[in-house]
Amino acid sequence: MGNKNSHIKNKRSSIKKIPEFEKIESEQERQEELLDYYLSTDTGSIDRLHMYHFLKGYIFQGNFSSPIEDIIIEGGCKVLDIGCGPGTWLLDLSNKYENSYFFGVDIKPIFPREIKPNNLEFIEADVTNGLSFRDNEFDLTHADLMGLMFTPEQWDIVLSELIRVTKPGGYIEISDRRNSFVGVGPIYRRLTDSIWASFLKRNIDAKLIYNLDSKFELQPNIGKVHRIEKDLIVGPNGGKIGLVFQDIAVSYFNSDMTCKVVSEEIGISEEEYKNMAEKLAEEFEQTSTECVHVRFWAQKQLMD
Repeated sequence: MGNKNSHIKNKRSSIKKIPEFEKIESEQERQEELLDYYLSTDTGSIDRLHMYHFLKGYIFQGNFSSPIEDIIIEGGCKVLDIGCGPGTWLLDLSNKYENSYFFGVDIKPIFPREIKPNNLEFIEADVTNGLSFRDNEFDLTHADLMGLMFTPEQWDIVLSELIRVTKPGGYIEISDRRNSFVGVGPIYRRLTDSIWASFLKRNIDAKLIYNLDSKFELQPNIGKVHRIEKDLIVGPNGGKIGLVFQDIAVSYFNSDMTCKVVSEEIGISEEEYKNMAEKLAEEFEQTSTECVHVRFWAQKQLMD
């Protein structure tokens, strides 16, 4: 199922620093370096993903919304997570549901290779090249925070593959963040606008996740697509959960890799960028920036 337009194919999985942009010889090389930023595997990024997993579990009161928990508890179920990253979601589930089986796929092998439950397996692969699993193999297929990884065309491929490997009667669930600018301050707005602009240059529509259910419904063998949204206020005005998300956001925007990429996108020096990013926490104290998390889930229709 190769996709000639894929922007995340056949990339190196090694962790490396982004060189100074003026030293990159070609636009293709620059895009490869930027990709390592978008798929960052540094310790800070992994820590943020771990923290973010537990934040989302709290606001949704569970790790998934599909009505399948009783079957997973019973045992023998197979669950697939694509773009699994460090595997936090799967590690949590595989420890809780010891009688079912869990599989994670990611283009970069930052997941644990040896220290993991026996009912959990990780595979290094690019989902845009197609999944290696048989048709109708999984009871639940899942993707989280992939909205800024795939072009609209790639989303069609990914959804098709998730549906293909899901059993009739099984569930497909997509989870992400729907970016809202309600109550946003000028610094956060400027920083996020620059990030969406950088993604758009890779033909990735940051707003597609707003209406992913519409794209989902166009796929064959899919029943009603359910949509669940949970919002929070970033910063102290959002209580404890708002402070946790603030820590994640501030850590991200103050990271060296974000500084390099976003300062260039805005057209300012790294020093100017750092001065701006350092004021984020103070701005969150004065604003009520809304952040909306969304889950889409649907059942694969039983075949006649």
